[in-house]
Amino acid sequence: LLESNNLTECLNNEISQGVITCAEEAVDWIKHSLLFHRIQSNPLYYGLSGRGNDNIHSFLLAKCADSITELSKIRAILEQDDGTFSPDAASHIMSRNFIDFETMKSIVKLPHDCGPLQLLHMLSRCEKIQTPVRRAEKKELNEAYKLVKYKFEGPQSKIRIQTPEQKAFVLLQSSIGKHHFRDASLRREM
Repeated sequence: LLESNNLTECLNNEISQGVITCAEEAVDWIKHSLLFHRIQSNPLYYGLSGRGNDNIHSFLLAKCADSITELSKIRAILEQDDGTFSPDAASHIMSRNFIDFETMKSIVKLPHDCGPLQLLHMLSRCEKIQTPVRRAEKKELNEAYKLVKYKFEGPQSKIRIQTPEQKAFVLLQSSIGKHHFRDASLRREM
């Protein structure tokens, strides 16, 4: 479902497939979506002053230009001098693997020589894989933490798994190491 908060990901998918190659094509594509009809029926919700087609077109063009600029900054698309653009490898990776824009920005920021620890920390910071730490899971997560290879900095005797980021860090390593959890919710979240 296309909504204004995931416009960048939706546009990237279409750019990756070669459907959209310029900002005007992006606006035309949006005009066939539910988002366009929602903007037409309630322009005030989206910060528009009136229902005029020129207002809506300008608004959509600005939103598309912002998304295109964001994709260009992470080198997911290559902009040409004539205003067209084409997908790069990052665009295809993002599209094929359903990677959201914020996660892709984190991936692109990683150094080329990053190690497994940096990668695990980056992945565990991704909101899409984080889940709340339930009270019943803490003991088993702390036991699993003792078995994983990579640890958090600080005195190990004082580290307790309490945050969603810490939980993701342990679950990622446990999944790779094929650790078995007794708790069914932890098994599902792996």
